[in-house]
Amino acid sequence: MMPPAPCARSRRAALRRAVALAGIVIVLAVLLRISESSSEHSLARSSQPAFVPAAAAALDSSRQGDPAAARSIHDVAEHEQMRGRVALRAQQAGSFLAIDETYNKQWLEIEEKPIAKLGWEHQQTGFAAAATAFYVFDMLRILCLVPPTAVEVMAIGMIYFGLYGSRHQEVPDLAPHYQVSFYASLGWTFYAWASLVHAMAYSPNPVLPMNLADPIHTLGCYVYLASCLYFYTYHWGRQVRHVIQGRFRPWFAVGLASLTAVHSLTVGHILKMLDDPGWLPTIIKIYSDEWRWIADTRLLELYLTAAALFLVILHLKGVLTGTKNAAAVFLGTVILPTAALFMETYTLDACAWQHFFMVGPKYF
Repeated sequence: MMPPAPCARSRRAALRRAVALAGIVIVLAVLLRISESSSEHSLARSSQPAFVPAAAAALDSSRQGDPAAARSIHDVAEHEQMRGRVALRAQQAGSFLAIDETYNKQWLEIEEKPIAKLGWEHQQTGFAAAATAFYVFDMLRILCLVPPTAVEVMAIGMIYFGLYGSRHQEVPDLAPHYQVSFYASLGWTFYAWASLVHAMAYSPNPVLPMNLADPIHTLGCYVYLASCLYFYTYHWGRQVRHVIQGRFRPWFAVGLASLTAVHSLTVGHILKMLDDPGWLPTIIKIYSDEWRWIADTRLLELYLTAAALFLVILHLKGVLTGTKNAAAVFLGTVILPTAALFMETYTLDACAWQHFFMVGPKYF
């Protein structure tokens, strides 16, 4: 059978891009409609805040001139006003705050602040803006099937080293579980950059020659495995403690399990490479665009790790809190990038996740 003509391949590629883009638009439209309908239902159901009356004993004592009782009733009144505001926000904002009310009521007590109130006069603002611009550029580049270049990889490396270098001063002020997440992210980011440089070494436009990229990648592999061990030992241990203490929140465990599954794909990739150094070179000889798919995956991974940390900061600062924050994390840093990468695998000569079932020269 004769191979398909170049024009036929280009028509199929254009069709796949159109289908993928249409699918993403449909998903976004459905999510928007679900949010709007939930909000309309909540507003139709009730628009009155629920208030709890003050304690009668404290009220009687305050009337008799007891200062302690007067302070007590003042505190009770403030608490009741807060509960009323919380209930009104939950009723008016629809599904997101309704989930917050069921899952973790403390999230509802956070006063929502505009994003303009953040301290933008910070050295990491420029790095974060540059990283976001490159993320948007990479998403468009992937959808248009344009390969990455060495110039982009070098610029990305400088941006992310600057970004994390400008963040570490404030880490000691965070809660312990956020500190663990930050330090593990440093390891994941280093590996993503090392794997990116290693993949580009197979490209027509390498950043570093293979004799330098390979040892850097090997070091990154061990850093990544250590970061995963550090992060998941702490956070799954924390979940066990919450079960024992009666504070277990199943949705957080589901999110942690999904992150574990995503990281396990990279762990599997690393173990295959450490087990047989000839495994990846063999795959790239069979699939000529495999280097490109790996490079695009790492480029998106760099931004997604940094963006997840930024969304945590927003939640702590009272901007985009609770379930809205989680929805932004999953939609913006998991679903859309994964859809773009899946679309790319159908148009490239790459095997993507199928390479887990392939072996190298060690097992020939």
